[in-house]
Amino acid sequence: MNLARFHLSERSQVTLILLLTVGILFATWYFLLLPQRQMNDEIMKLRQDLAASKYAHESIPSLHQAVAAEQAQEQRLKEEWEQTATRLATFANQAALRRAEVGRIDFKVELFRTRQRLVDKSDALAIKLIPTDLGVDDALLTNDKVRERMLQLKAVEKLADLTLDRRIERLVAINPLTPTAYKSPDGRFCFDEYPMQVAFDIAFPNLYTLLQSVFEENQIFAFRNIRIESGPRNQSPVRVHAVMSALVFE
Repeated sequence: MNLARFHLSERSQVTLILLLTVGILFATWYFLLLPQRQMNDEIMKLRQDLAASKYAHESIPSLHQAVAAEQAQEQRLKEEWEQTATRLATFANQAALRRAEVGRIDFKVELFRTRQRLVDKSDALAIKLIPTDLGVDDALLTNDKVRERMLQLKAVEKLADLTLDRRIERLVAINPLTPTAYKSPDGRFCFDEYPMQVAFDIAFPNLYTLLQSVFEENQIFAFRNIRIESGPRNQSPVRVHAVMSALVFE
């Protein structure tokens, strides 16, 4: 009886030792060998990437020169973009317009003032301004869209002033459309486009002057489309239908 118990206990000990050995081997493989193998794979991939890189066989001074050249190119591109943004901007004070704190009351007051000023200006020039509301909706339930609506108003005002100053015969229609924001591939803001649908009657010489003026600095308007047809009167032989956009950069 005692011998049987002793042999059974010995078997249990052997079994326990085997289980512990297997556990230790598994833990060693999982916690030591497997991470080391993964690290070796990563190192091998890094070596392959470095070997394929055009800078792999360059000296340290050459790499410094390459970095300096890339930084200089980045600075040149940045300066070119800033010059382009300044040249194509519709508003000289675009940064202030984009960052100004505007409330609903501010917008409504500015809308009333702009409407009245343009009506007075058209009366003084004897040019009929049919959409006296300028196509700008004054209904705002929240402050979320106030800044956008204010920029729409500024774009409409700029275009209306431009057409009146170039002696159109009649401003038939003007209507702001939904603005569009453009971003770079990395998600950074580039510029906003505020398109407007406009129709006006004008004489040929004044049309040429108007088309020339929309490409002058601080009054740039990009044409999405344009259609010219016969006007209703001899004084205004053409009617122009166009979608023209104001561009606002960062």
